[in-house]
Amino acid sequence: MLSPRERTRRVVLLLNSVDRLGRTVEPSVLSVAQDIASQAVSHGEKLLGDPALALTLFEEAAATVSKTAAEKLASGKPGIRDIRSYLFRVYLRRIGVEKRATLSLDQPTEEQWQRHAQRTDQRDIERQILLKEVLESCDTLSREIFYLRLEGCSWKEIEKRSGIPVNAASLRFSKALRRLRNQFGRYDI
Repeated sequence: MLSPRERTRRVVLLLNSVDRLGRTVEPSVLSVAQDIASQAVSHGEKLLGDPALALTLFEEAAATVSKTAAEKLASGKPGIRDIRSYLFRVYLRRIGVEKRATLSLDQPTEEQWQRHAQRTDQRDIERQILLKEVLESCDTLSREIFYLRLEGCSWKEIEKRSGIPVNAASLRFSKALRRLRNQFGRYDI
C-alpha cells in the first residue's frame, strides 16, 4: 500500500528562463527554481489566492536572484551560499509587497471609509471603478510604484522598496498616470 506522501501527485511546473519584465534567469538559478517551484508556487497560491500571479512572482524572484548573483560575481563579493533558501526568501518578500499593495485597495480601514463617506454619489463610484480597472491593467510593479508615490514616498524610497532605479520608476509612474488620464478623458465623469 502506498503512503499518503506517495499517493499525492507532484505537479511539475515549467518556468520561463525570462520573466515578464524581460530579465533572464541564469541556468544555475533556473535549475534550483525548477526544483522548488511546485512547493513555492503552491505556498504562494495559498497566500495570494491566484496561481498565475504566484507563478509570475516566482519567476520575477528567480530573475532577481540571478541579477544579484551576477552582480556579486562581477564585484568579487562572495556568492550566495544557499540559492534555494535565498530564492524562497526573495519570493516571500515579493509576495509581501504584492499583498500590501492589494490590501490597501481591497480592505480599506474604517478611517478610509469615513474619509470617503461624504463623496459617495454616482459619479464618484464610477470614477473609483474606472480607476481600479485602469490600475489593474498595469503590471504589478507599475501599480506598486503608483501607490507608493500616491502615499507620498520619495523617488529614493520607491527605488529602495521596489528595487528599480529612480528614472525607471518615474517613467513607470508617468506611463500609469498617462493611462489614467487617457481613460478618464474618454468618459465624461
